[in-house]
Amino acid sequence: MSLRGHAAALLVALPVLAATPAVAQSPLLPSTRAEARIEGRAVPDIALRLAGGRERMLSELGRDRALLVTFFYRRCAGVCTPFLQWIDQATTEVGGIGSDYRVLALSFDDADTVADLQAQARTFGLSENPDWHFAVTGRDSLARIAGALEFWYRRQPDSEQFDHGSLLVAIRDGRVIRALSGGPGQTQRLRELVWELRGRVVPYYETDNAPALRCIDFDPRTGALRLDWGMLLLVTPALVALAAALAAFRPQRLRRSAALRS
Repeated sequence: MSLRGHAAALLVALPVLAATPAVAQSPLLPSTRAEARIEGRAVPDIALRLAGGRERMLSELGRDRALLVTFFYRRCAGVCTPFLQWIDQATTEVGGIGSDYRVLALSFDDADTVADLQAQARTFGLSENPDWHFAVTGRDSLARIAGALEFWYRRQPDSEQFDHGSLLVAIRDGRVIRALSGGPGQTQRLRELVWELRGRVVPYYETDNAPALRCIDFDPRTGALRLDWGMLLLVTPALVALAAALAAFRPQRLRRSAALRS
């Protein structure tokens, strides 16, 4: 291909490069493969016994709005309490609880009773909150929902404690919308999830270990998009190549012009 052809190709490619974000453009794409695997997955409709003693189906709790589901057990000496505290604080900060979603904290310890659920709710001052539900379920039902959501747990030998993960899953119409894992510190991602529950697509997201420079920055507080310094780095090679091609053509054009005048 001639230099003129290379320059033309660069001119065609430049707008495409400028429009391509450095971060993948995919709403709801989680930051880990484990989260991505369950996105869109059907969730089994299991029977629950709530802290007040009532029996409800999972689908009833999420009938008219989304449901944020997390797992805990009453005797946990590890992450359960700080994780539930984070969910309580973060949902209050982000907003939308009650209007856009409810929260279900489901025990995965078959030794937990309704009295344990009531005690847990009182611990967080949530016993009178209609948008928070603490529940237990049967062993088979727990295995079904834990398997569907890929929530892992195992009892420690000679102990009442479990090794387990931290997981918050948004469910709507019986399917997973998005999963957040890893523990407290995910408030921004929860805020983005609430935007999605309100019907606003989040076209860009920040992944774990994200680069310092990005082409497009999304502000989940306002939903606004703005250009970042990464866009300049993205288009700089194309601009340099274009300048080099134009510089290579310039002497030829000058020689032709001189020849025509002579």
